[in-house]
Amino acid sequence: MIETLAMSHAFPMSSAGGLFILMMGIGVALGGIFPKHRKPLLVLGAVAGSIAIGVCVNALTRPLGMPTPVQFWALAAAILLEIVLIGVVVARYRRSGEYTLLLAILFVVGFHFLPMAIAFGPLCAILGVTTMANAGVGLWAKRDSSLKSYWIIDGALKIVFGGLMFSAGVA
Repeated sequence: MIETLAMSHAFPMSSAGGLFILMMGIGVALGGIFPKHRKPLLVLGAVAGSIAIGVCVNALTRPLGMPTPVQFWALAAAILLEIVLIGVVVARYRRSGEYTLLLAILFVVGFHFLPMAIAFGPLCAILGVTTMANAGVGLWAKRDSSLKSYWIIDGALKIVFGGLMFSAGVA
């Protein structure tokens, strides 16, 4: 516990980022459970996460210190990278069917957590690797498995790691 708190001070945005990831994870997991409502549940997760961050960012970040300029830029670059790569994935895989397209998007989202770890810490990098592995297994397995299960696992990983990141700063 002491080690986690010491690490979180090196990453003052970790708690706020974890809250957003946690909320997104809930939306993703619910989208896996209720696939016919996947898009609105994903949007709901994003909106809830954005509102939570808007309301709580100062309370979550300020006690942990000021993020460095490198951390701010890493966060911005990671988000821009995600937007660009999702555009590339959609252009490349839009005709490959929902299964391949959505798993490729989940892979890209996982990938963007790697540079985001500069701002949010090592738990974010581990989240990136695990979500990429989950999507990668789904892409490798092709249609022999359920998109629903990969989507739920992705959401669960975001809930767990987002929750750990969030609690690291508020514990």
